[in-house]
Amino acid sequence: MSVQRLLLFGGGGVIVLVAIVIAGWWFLIRDDAELATEPPEIPTELIQATTAPSADGDPTAVPGDSDALTFRVIPEQSEAAYFAGEKLASLPLPSTAKGATNNIEGTVSLAADGTALATGETSSFSVDLTGLTSDEGRRDSRVQDALETNQFPTATFTLTVATGYDPAVPDGEDQSISLTGLLDLHGVQREVTWDVLVRRESNVISALATVSFDYADFNIDPPSIAGFVTVEDDVTLQVQLIAELV
Repeated sequence: MSVQRLLLFGGGGVIVLVAIVIAGWWFLIRDDAELATEPPEIPTELIQATTAPSADGDPTAVPGDSDALTFRVIPEQSEAAYFAGEKLASLPLPSTAKGATNNIEGTVSLAADGTALATGETSSFSVDLTGLTSDEGRRDSRVQDALETNQFPTATFTLTVATGYDPAVPDGEDQSISLTGLLDLHGVQREVTWDVLVRRESNVISALATVSFDYADFNIDPPSIAGFVTVEDDVTLQVQLIAELV
């Protein structure tokens, strides 16, 4: 075998080896991520801990007033996550990656009956994107580059319309609502609507909010690994919130 052919073969072998290594850690080491299907459970001790007596000594009363109900997100009980479809170039090996963080904060103010947003109040939540982590550090680095978190470290959703809440549904039962508002991500602001499953128990709300969109909607270049691993054009965001009445 000539030196030239040996070099060509060797170079091709390196490329194949690199492809195998990338495919191995990307598709075989980790589990395929799945979207949540119901709101997170509300810890009983949280309800008990935040329940306060009223002025007349009624131990069942909770914070708040008759004009508006403001709920504050509890970060350590909440999570914001992305779900991205990935595949190895030219091969039918799809997989779903998840990156998440609990660096999330915000408040939601509702009318006294809970059927609409409180007028004159701002309801929003923000996520520190620099805290997003998955099961693979190299993916996390590509995600941070794609989101340009050095320039746009935070994503914020400001609610404008809440529809579908039925106050007649008993505490502890899930119901479906919609939340529409302005998503500020990667320096772009667009109106989006989240599909939400929400549950209330006394002074605590649990919610699972889901929305999907194309990366291009927010001028984001989908992250990839040297052309070997590519990402689908769309991404799903899912936020699990536990919020208490203040």
